[in-house]
Amino acid sequence: MILRELLDLRDAEVLSPLDVHFAQTLERLSPGQPPEVLLGAAFASRAVAQGHVCADLRRLVGRPLVSAAGEPVDVRLPTLFEWVMALGATPLCGPGSEPTPLVFDGEARLYLHRYWAYQTEVAADLRARAEHPVEAWTPAERDALRRGLARSFASEGPRAADPRQRLAAVSAARHRLCVISGGPGTGKTTTVVRVLALLAEQAQARGEPLPRIQLLAPTGKAAARLVESIQAGRDQLDCAPEIRAAIPDQAATIHRRLGMRPGSPTRFFHDRDHPLPAEIVLVDEASMVDLALMAKLLQAVPRDARLILLGDKDQLASVEAGAILGDICNVEGDRGYSSAFAHEIEALLGEHAPAALEVTRTQPGIWDCVVELTRSFRFDASGGIGRLAQAINRGDGDEAVRQVEGGTDPHVQLVDLPNVDALVPRLEALVVPAFRPMLRERDPVARLQALHEFRLLAAHRRGPFGTEHVNRLIESILRSHGLIRGGTSEDGEFDGRPILVTHNDYQLDLFNGDVGILHRDPSTQDLRAYFLGAAGELRSFLPARLPPHEPVWAMTVHKSQGSEFTAVGVLMPPELSPLMTRELVYTAVTRARERVTLLGHVQVLREAIARRIDRASGLRDALWHTSQA
Repeated sequence: MILRELLDLRDAEVLSPLDVHFAQTLERLSPGQPPEVLLGAAFASRAVAQGHVCADLRRLVGRPLVSAAGEPVDVRLPTLFEWVMALGATPLCGPGSEPTPLVFDGEARLYLHRYWAYQTEVAADLRARAEHPVEAWTPAERDALRRGLARSFASEGPRAADPRQRLAAVSAARHRLCVISGGPGTGKTTTVVRVLALLAEQAQARGEPLPRIQLLAPTGKAAARLVESIQAGRDQLDCAPEIRAAIPDQAATIHRRLGMRPGSPTRFFHDRDHPLPAEIVLVDEASMVDLALMAKLLQAVPRDARLILLGDKDQLASVEAGAILGDICNVEGDRGYSSAFAHEIEALLGEHAPAALEVTRTQPGIWDCVVELTRSFRFDASGGIGRLAQAINRGDGDEAVRQVEGGTDPHVQLVDLPNVDALVPRLEALVVPAFRPMLRERDPVARLQALHEFRLLAAHRRGPFGTEHVNRLIESILRSHGLIRGGTSEDGEFDGRPILVTHNDYQLDLFNGDVGILHRDPSTQDLRAYFLGAAGELRSFLPARLPPHEPVWAMTVHKSQGSEFTAVGVLMPPELSPLMTRELVYTAVTRARERVTLLGHVQVLREAIARRIDRASGLRDALWHTSQA
């Protein structure tokens, strides 16, 4: 029998039918369970669907329940005391040492067993890599590293390195785990290319073979961008030819490199028993990696290999459960280093060490492995996109509004969007001049290049302000201006239509997130889909052969992660929605290199900046709140 409360919460769309079914299944497995257990099970299921690793019962009892429509829900939840007592007594729940469906930490966090296991595995692996540095440097290694640092990270000139780039290099050389976080333009990839060269030189100094390096990213698009950046940085390295050759010019998605097993999406060929053949594994766009995939990846990275995670902790978290990079970087916590590592940094870097090497720890740990790059080489922090991004990250909505409303900087502006009736004229003024150059090009490469000059980003996929509807509106607008001819919006077969691949196709080497263009050859009149490969080569396919795809005049902010454009438009809904958060606005704004146009209400912008993604998880505590001498 299903509890009346569960049905009421399902009808209000607080819980999904799957959440209720899970609770009902547990009741069948162990009849007579108290309401607190079944409600807890349903909310643990809901938590994973919403991107949390667990249900934080303290948060649940501290906030009023509201329906999907935003209306209060008249359902009384148990008190935290009632939940703790019931979960502590039921055979369906345990501390994790036994295979129970639910795991409770004894205080407030309730997990589905699988996600508790993932969290435990990830925390144990990262701690082990962080707390057991590589062997102490020999004099030859120390001298090679000091020379390499001086050569690779110049301290003078207009492009002088950020001292934290050197700090990242030392951390990567000293530890089996290195996490480098930074916003757009802070030199993350430039830094990591030089780090890879330094690590190869360290191997030479030890008399070892050059390391095998694997370059990974969560999506095909991110892997392609990583290759572009690595190749550009490698060509500029001041090092021996064999060192440059040791840095690979190919990257792969995490799923592909781990080796997906047919018919088993959660099992891979590479695991603890069959580790990846690598001494260094670099993962770009780590903020997009969810907890489950990180657990599988860590199983496959050899215990004695170096793992380098690269990303922006302030960007949107993964679509699936977890906010791994944010938890690892301990966004709200203590950033100090251990005394031993601080002394090593100062001895190596001397006057080039960061000015504030705060020592707050006595033992090595994750805190010695995390470096945040803060100096932007792309944006001037005193103006334009850089200043707006800083205001968003600080949560200063008033300052962000002043910047976009002031009219003093043409690079950032806000266009008021009072209601859905104003959507078409606002879009028309923005997209017609933005897409006209691309549509008038008659060469597929020129079209693909022009396509990356502008992109419209939206918070939602569905609804009147979602990408599905907006893409149709844009096509209608462009047709009315004579920029699109032939075909129909329904069949999608027309010259000039940009497309976004939505499913991986390993045979065609096309991946979720790849962007191409439908282009009709003037001489043959054949319509083909064109994409640029990882090495910049032009690839073409018959449209009928393509994997599932959709138009991409507009795309969601989530899909835009890992991309950058000369200019972006950011479409905000007229009312605040759960998706509108500080991280989403920051991610959208920082996709642009030169110009940002926000379409929406000032108040929605202000309120979105005030809201942070706060995913329930115990990973941060497991990594950072450890005892020390």
